[in-house]
Amino acid sequence: MAVSDKQLIQWLGHADLRVRSASLDLLSNSYASDPSILSSIIAAWDQYGCESAFHDFPLISHLAISSDQMPVVLARAQEMSRGRKITDRVCRCAGKLGEAISVERASGFAPYLKEIKTLKETSKIFFRVPIPSMEQRAAALARETSSLELDFEDGAPGDIAIALESLWERGLANRWIREGIESWEEPQPSALGPSALGLSALELVSRHAIRGYEEQLLTLVDRQEASVADLATISLVRGRNPLTQSLIAERFQGMGKTGQLRSLDIIRRMRLEQSSKLIRFLLPQGSDGVVQNSARIAEVLLFDFEFLEEWLEAFLLIEETSVQRIVYSIPIAYPLALEETPGDWSRIKHLLLMRLGRSFELG
Repeated sequence: MAVSDKQLIQWLGHADLRVRSASLDLLSNSYASDPSILSSIIAAWDQYGCESAFHDFPLISHLAISSDQMPVVLARAQEMSRGRKITDRVCRCAGKLGEAISVERASGFAPYLKEIKTLKETSKIFFRVPIPSMEQRAAALARETSSLELDFEDGAPGDIAIALESLWERGLANRWIREGIESWEEPQPSALGPSALGLSALELVSRHAIRGYEEQLLTLVDRQEASVADLATISLVRGRNPLTQSLIAERFQGMGKTGQLRSLDIIRRMRLEQSSKLIRFLLPQGSDGVVQNSARIAEVLLFDFEFLEEWLEAFLLIEETSVQRIVYSIPIAYPLALEETPGDWSRIKHLLLMRLGRSFELG
């Protein structure tokens, strides 16, 4: 199976900076939400320092913060930003913590709004923390369900988005989410564009791990409008539902080139048990060499050493121009090989260096 969240979380404390950074990158790209990810990041900061623990922490796409972890994160963010310029690396790490808090579910940050407001006042680095919007989202948690549902009739787009999120927090939004996502299947008058509910539903499922809409979302992945297809792609990655892989297997051959590329991206980032097998099944169905090369890249980045020979073949066959796209993640091969197939490491290292160059350090 593909390299697991458990393995990657363990390597967030690895002695090699490149292994730590690559592990965090894969976890972030998969929208992994295990609370121990944040705990391991903080432990790495304490051991190696914020400047040296990870290459690109301020640039990661996702960091889950549970409600229980909010006090620790707020204290850390305040400490890390105090007296520092906003261009300072440690301060930028603090800014990423503030940004991550702001996109969590409202019920997670609502009890700490006072502390969050105080935090924002301490440094300009927290410019991405939208206090008014967060206050509105938190206030909606106390509104009656009937009041929230009225917003779908005459509310502004922002009101609809907040109402939908609040109903989802209560487990009462399925009807509205489905209606919103299915509205994308209807012809949209160019003058009007998509409905507010359609936009809100798609944005909601792209911000949280929400399952149950995989068939409709995969249809949107093959849409020409990049903004719509990208949100649908993110939504499916967040859900990490094995059903998504089954649907891709059924529909892949009939998709356009961009749909195929996004589908490969979904499989790669979900990192599920059957992901590498599915990639190999889909490769010959790729519409052209670009798609087939992307399939090989996806297989390499899944790091499924149960199928080591296939993994090595994919690495050796990817186009030369694509090697730089994956070099950031390759250091993961060392701890993975030692854990799963230590007797093969010398051969794996030799083949990797054939393409990476002898100057590239591995193990």
